[in-house]
Amino acid sequence: MSEPQQPSAQPYPPASPYGAPQAAPHGALQQGPPSHGAPAAANPLGRTAFLVAVATAGLGLLFSMITPFLYTSGNYDVADSLGAVIGILLLLGGIAGSVLAILALRRPAPHLLAAIALGIAGSLVVGRVLTWMSSLLYYFF
Repeated sequence: MSEPQQPSAQPYPPASPYGAPQAAPHGALQQGPPSHGAPAAANPLGRTAFLVAVATAGLGLLFSMITPFLYTSGNYDVADSLGAVIGILLLLGGIAGSVLAILALRRPAPHLLAAIALGIAGSLVVGRVLTWMSSLLYYFF
């Protein structure tokens, strides 16, 4: 009796539209993401944006802690003048941190510090603009 014949195997796999992957020679290192022990390329612009954003946020927090002491001591003019100056500095620092962070995010380097800086600086800018808008509405009504 004869056994049923199995279909013959094709000598070559079907062609891929992307081409066949190239095999590395024996003993060659494969290219890929860096291992955890290897230091990644630094992003000094992202680090600078992070430092600007954190310093600006720290200045805003420091002024927030000092403001009640200025009001309780009766220095209303000093508190208002200092508040205006600090507000302008916070807005400028937030804008500078945002611009630096956006530029750092466009570079092919690690983006963690730049992304954190963009979040901090962006929230500073939005917070300062909303604070000024609410104060402006308070004067009208």
